[in-house]
Amino acid sequence: AFSVVSKLLSQRKLDLLDELVSAEVLQVLKEKISLLPDNHRDALAADIDAIMYTTEGDVRIYYDDDGRKFVSILMRFWYLNGANLPDEVPGETKVFQIVFGDEGTKEKRHLLTANYEFQREFTEGAKPDWTITRIEHPRLLE
Repeated sequence: AFSVVSKLLSQRKLDLLDELVSAEVLQVLKEKISLLPDNHRDALAADIDAIMYTTEGDVRIYYDDDGRKFVSILMRFWYLNGANLPDEVPGETKVFQIVFGDEGTKEKRHLLTANYEFQREFTEGAKPDWTITRIEHPRLLE
C-alpha cells in the first residue's frame, strides 16, 4: 500500500486515493502536493524494490464513543529514491546519499523516510478495509 500510494502522490493522481486514504488526509495532501517543487514530488515515490527497511512505530487498539473497536498501526519506511534533491533539504536535515557503480557510471540515490498510519475498524460486521489516516514524508511533504 505504501508503494502504491506514494507513487500516486508523486504522479498527482489524488483522485485514485479516495478508497485508500481518509478524506481529511486527502484534503491536506491536495493542498500540499500542489505547492511542491517537481524534485520533491518525484522523491515521494517509493518503488517496492527500493524499500530498505520497515518497522511499526505504534500499534493502538481503541474504542470510540459508540463502542466501535479500531486498530491503528503507524508504519515507518526507509526507501531509496533517485530524485534530484540537493544534499541539504529545507530545515538543514541531512539527506543520506548512496552511490552505486564506479566513477563513470555512478548513480546517486537518497535514503528517505516516510510514516504512514493505517486504521481499520474491527467492530463485528464492519468492512475489513484498511484506511491510511496519516501520511508524512519528512522534509518533503511539509
